Amino acid sequence: MIAKLVILFCLTLSATAAERSLPQRFSRAVIHTEQADQTLLAVTLDSAVYAASAADFRDLRLTDQNGVETPYLLQKIAEQKAVARRLPSTGKIVSLNRTGENGIELIVALDKTAAGADGLSIVTAQRDYEYGLHVFGSADGKTWQPLVDNGRIFDYSRYAQIGNNDIELPANNYRQFKLVVAQASQTRSSGLTELTRTMQNGSEQQRSESIELRNEPLHIDRIEFWQKLTETLADAAQRFDYPVAFKISQDVELKASVIDIDSKRLPLIGFSVQSFSPNFNRRTEVQIDESHGLETRTRTLGLGYLQALHFQGFNRDQNIIEFAETRREHYRILIYNEDNPPLHINSVAGIGHGYRLLFLAQAGHNYQLGYGVDKAEAPNYDIAPIQELLRRGYQSSSAELGEAIALAQPEPEFDWAGWVNSRWFLGLAIASVALVLAWSLFKIGKRIGDFE
Repeated sequence: MIAKLVILFCLTLSATAAERSLPQRFSRAVIHTEQADQTLLAVTLDSAVYAASAADFRDLRLTDQNGVETPYLLQKIAEQKAVARRLPSTGKIVSLNRTGENGIELIVALDKTAAGADGLSIVTAQRDYEYGLHVFGSADGKTWQPLVDNGRIFDYSRYAQIGNNDIELPANNYRQFKLVVAQASQTRSSGLTELTRTMQNGSEQQRSESIELRNEPLHIDRIEFWQKLTETLADAAQRFDYPVAFKISQDVELKASVIDIDSKRLPLIGFSVQSFSPNFNRRTEVQIDESHGLETRTRTLGLGYLQALHFQGFNRDQNIIEFAETRREHYRILIYNEDNPPLHINSVAGIGHGYRLLFLAQAGHNYQLGYGVDKAEAPNYDIAPIQELLRRGYQSSSAELGEAIALAQPEPEFDWAGWVNSRWFLGLAIASVALVLAWSLFKIGKRIGDFE
């Protein structure tokens, strides 16, 4: 009964402590250029935020000058890539005329509502061909300016899946185009061979072969115009190099070099270890310490090899140890040397991601970022409007964080939750339960003795 009361008391203290909201320790102004309209702002987090915020960023809060909480989208900083797309521009063939002995001249015009043309594609069902052409542009259909002097379309599908039907145009504002193909047909073999033999007295005196040739004209099904649109899109998460503090020692028993690292809770995914040693191949391990009640255990985050080989012009280096993204104060790298001399380590750097907050800033409002509460509850914001803007290609404006201001903290209260989860309390609870059990066994034994 007493043991049950002790456990119930512990649970009650934990629940009471969990319900109590702790104040944030730091506040920083969001510095941005004032806009007359609503703005999509991006605030990049820095090492000071990483060092003091919760492991999963659940304590980050954006508020305006009135203390109203502002929804935000937490996003990894991604590398940018330029993606070119083609948007069709509608046009039609106005006329086709013969020119020279074997040439053609096409006049093609864009529709009135069509966008300008950055290029065109000649659509044909033919195979195995090659034609040269010239392209001219005109605003009125009378005066023509050369755009492409020696364009080429071809199809080599007889040999491989190689072909090109696109003609890129230089920047222009023309609405009419003239395509001139000087040789609009090509001579091709029909695949038939005629064999002629001359015989005399039963013996062949002469043999001749002739191949049937046919003239195949270029057949154009249609001409498609297009406009190029280049968009800058987010690619894979960008990697950053972070400086870290480290010290190196040797573990004689493990035959390993030990690198202890202080990273200040940066969002790391690996370490880069640079060595002056010329040739080596060493097994490595990244570890962290975790507390489980009264016990501290070591957990392995990542395994790998550090390698270097430099010989007669052959160079290979592998100096990165990777693991799943983690935010910790301390890490340990073990480099297993076995019976080899320790490596000469000259630098260690952290490799990790970066994060930013995206939010819709209202005109005339000032914002602050608060953080520094490990036990805060994760917010549940409506971020659909921000995601929709990003999907539609809207670009965000950059904002910066001002100097960190340490907020005044209330008088410290006794940390019941910390005490309940401490080794002292757990030891006391175990000792109390042991005493209760011992006393109960003593009473039971005494009653059995009296009964006998």
